[in-house]
Amino acid sequence: MYVLRSKYLLKDPENVVDNGAVLIDDDGRIKFAGQSKDIDNIEPCPSIDLGDSVIVPGFVNTHTHLELTHLHKCIESDGIFTNWIRQLIDKKNGWSESKYALSVRDGIESSLKSGTTTVVDITRNGAALNELKTSKIRKLLFFEIINFNPDTAENTISDFKKLISGINTNDLLSIGIFPHAPYTVSERLYRECKKISNEYNIDVATHIAETEDEIEFLTKGSGHFVSLLDDFNMLNNWRCPQQSPIKYLNNVGFLEKGCILIHCNYLSDEEIYLIEKSKSNVVFCPRSHEYFHHEGHLFSSLKDRNINVALGTDSLASNDTLSILDEMKFIRSHYQDIRPQDIFHMGTIAGAVALKMENRIGMLYPGFYADIAVIESENMNLNNIYDGIFSQSSECVLTIVSGEICYDRNQKEMFDKC
Repeated sequence: MYVLRSKYLLKDPENVVDNGAVLIDDDGRIKFAGQSKDIDNIEPCPSIDLGDSVIVPGFVNTHTHLELTHLHKCIESDGIFTNWIRQLIDKKNGWSESKYALSVRDGIESSLKSGTTTVVDITRNGAALNELKTSKIRKLLFFEIINFNPDTAENTISDFKKLISGINTNDLLSIGIFPHAPYTVSERLYRECKKISNEYNIDVATHIAETEDEIEFLTKGSGHFVSLLDDFNMLNNWRCPQQSPIKYLNNVGFLEKGCILIHCNYLSDEEIYLIEKSKSNVVFCPRSHEYFHHEGHLFSSLKDRNINVALGTDSLASNDTLSILDEMKFIRSHYQDIRPQDIFHMGTIAGAVALKMENRIGMLYPGFYADIAVIESENMNLNNIYDGIFSQSSECVLTIVSGEICYDRNQKEMFDKC
């Protein structure tokens, strides 16, 4: 066991403790979180004094593509999403297995350095599995499913079953199924993916309502996606469903009992109602949203309807960092009518809720996993702790997952104080 002590402790978005301390048990869970003076009455153990910093719950990145980490600044956006996809495919063409592994490895390291303790990663053909299995970060690994031909949907599901067979899940690793998007996954395959998620009791998620081109494709059967899919000979005998994205997912049964919906950048009132009714979760990727010049996101309206909205970074092919702290700073500077507590909730508790882990991560209370970030800033003060956390000068100096230190900026100096 050991104790972390700091000037401030943020147990959850609404609860700040002055002169805080967290006692971490041998099993990697929190035994005590409160004022430092109260911990001395429990039992003596090694102590780490973190000085003028704030101990916070580790951040949850609810959507990322670690395999694309090495595509940072490799793709130019001209405002046409399908052109970005073409470049993405071209840049990855010929990547070796070791190239993918190194990209994932660097993405994990970058995530931990920014205070992220849980990642929800998307993998094509399991390329990220080996790197993530050996990493200390907490992870949900979604296997991406792509097949627009309904006649071979069952074959795709069979391949998925083979791919995940023998994977030993544990407290730090879980798996899910991720039908990519409604322009790469047939209606039949969407139904099969939902069926498998229920049968295997695993999470299911998809990209949806991401672009106006997607809406045109699904409602009118025209636009840039037709050209893209034609080039890859994927349209076959496809018939336009003539439905908006969320309505389409609802009609194929994908929203039933809830799921995780990535992006939701363009929603009608009817679609918001369908999301609310299904109790599905939405993941907003603020800086990727900005990169593609989308219209203002409706996340605040979704939250007003009690729809759970978590945060993701997407990949470095459309972002500059894999930091959820940076995403929260972005929201704070661009949506100033949103309470900072609500922003912090999106980067911690909301992610935990989306993953059905709200009783294990996202807050610092006895019994929760000791998933912790420590933030330093020049502007930290008790009157408004968020001015410090969301300031441009703030940075993560320590990241802990299940009680194990995974990143420590000041390793020797800090442990000399124990």
